[in-house]
Amino acid sequence: MGLYLLLNTFYGLWIQSYYPLVDPITLWVAEQTTFLLSYFGQEFTALPESNSPNVALWMKDELIVLVYEGCNGINVVIVYLVFLVAYKGEFLRLLKFVLGGIGLIHLLNLIRVGLLAEVALFYPDYLYFFHKFFFTGFIYAVVFALWFLWVKRRN
Repeated sequence: MGLYLLLNTFYGLWIQSYYPLVDPITLWVAEQTTFLLSYFGQEFTALPESNSPNVALWMKDELIVLVYEGCNGINVVIVYLVFLVAYKGEFLRLLKFVLGGIGLIHLLNLIRVGLLAEVALFYPDYLYFFHKFFFTGFIYAVVFALWFLWVKRRN
């Protein structure tokens, strides 16, 4: 619990230090998402909004979605990491599992943000559902599965 409070406090202070501008991790996630979308044929651009902690994802001259600080996946990584540390195992295995899990969470988050942009573009009436419930639930289900694997195979 102490590690969670420490990491969340540090992260909150770090985000606040950039306010009212976007933090570098959120910008990085938005830029990587546009790269991923471009790879699949969608020409998106990521532009930080002036005096705002948001990054706008544009397709041509149309604003499709805004990427906020909460969309960068750091909070999910913190929850994932704290659980693994609570159920510690051999250090090198823990380190590999932490790094692999963070990589997977990051990749899934990029796919999530990209798919949310696609939902906003083609099915805007469903954006709230997919943002709030479907993709959030999916990412946490993957994190839960990783936790389960860690507890079962940590030694």
